Amino acid sequence: MWNWHQLESQKLRLITGMLLGVPLVFALAAGPYWILCLVVGLAAGTGLWELQRMLFPEPLSRPWQAYFILAGLLLPFGASWGGFTGLHCALVASFLTAFLCLLAFSPLDPSGLTRLAHFSLGWLYIPYLLSYVLLISQLREGTLWVLYIVFVNAANDIAALYCGRQFGRHKLYPAVSPKKTIEGALGGLSASLVIGIVYGTLFFKGIRGWEILLLSGVLALLGQAGDLVESMIKRMTGRKDSSNLLPGHGGILDRLDSLLFVIPATFFYLMWKNSRLL
Repeated sequence: MWNWHQLESQKLRLITGMLLGVPLVFALAAGPYWILCLVVGLAAGTGLWELQRMLFPEPLSRPWQAYFILAGLLLPFGASWGGFTGLHCALVASFLTAFLCLLAFSPLDPSGLTRLAHFSLGWLYIPYLLSYVLLISQLREGTLWVLYIVFVNAANDIAALYCGRQFGRHKLYPAVSPKKTIEGALGGLSASLVIGIVYGTLFFKGIRGWEILLLSGVLALLGQAGDLVESMIKRMTGRKDSSNLLPGHGGILDRLDSLLFVIPATFFYLMWKNSRLL
C-alpha cells in the first residue's frame, strides 16, 4: 500500500534538493572564485546560527550571537585571502578576541567559560572545517576536486537514504540515529565508489584507479561519520533537525554534516599527493 505522506515528503525533498543543488553545481563549475567564497560564507554563517540554537538552552543575547557568527566568518575570509596560513591566523584571532571579550565584559562570570568553550567548538566544527574547500579550490585542478567531493558525497547521501528505506533491516547506530541502517550505509558506500571511479577516470589522469577508488571509499565513510556526529549533537540537545530552513531536509547543518570531515580529508590527501610529486 502506498504511503502518501512519505511520497509527498520525498517529493518535497527532491524539489528542494534540485533547486539548491543544480545552481550550486553550475556556480562551482563555471562561476568565479568569489561565488565559492560567498557560498562558503553563507553556509558557515547559517550553520553557526543553527548550532548556537542547539548548544545554548538559554538563547544568547543579540551581541553575543553576532559576535559568534562574525568571528567564525573570519576563518573562511582568512582562507580565501591567505590560504592555509590565513585560515590559521584567523583561527587564532577568533580565540584571542573571544578571551578579550570575556576579560572585558564578564571576567568573573563562570558561565563565560562555558560560552567560550561552545564558541570554540562551533568555530572548529563548522567554519574551520568548511574553509578547507576554499584551500582546495586554490590548488591546481581545484574546481574539479571540489566537484568530485560534491558528487561523491551526494551519491553517498542519496543512495544511503533510498537503500535504507528499500532494503534496511539492521540498525546501524540506533542510540544516535534510529533510522540509519547497515544496508543504507553499504548502499551509500557502493554508490560513492561507482561515482568516484567514473569521475576519476574521466577527469583525473594522474591518479591510478585503485587510488581514487580507495579515496572515494574513505570519503564515503567519513561522510557517514560526519552525519552520525551531527545526529549525536541533535540527540544530546533534543533537536530533530538543526532548523527548518530547507523543506524536506531540515537545516543547512543537516546538509553540511557529511561534508565537514570529507573536505579537509581531501585537502590533506592532495597535499600528500603533491608532496610525492616534488
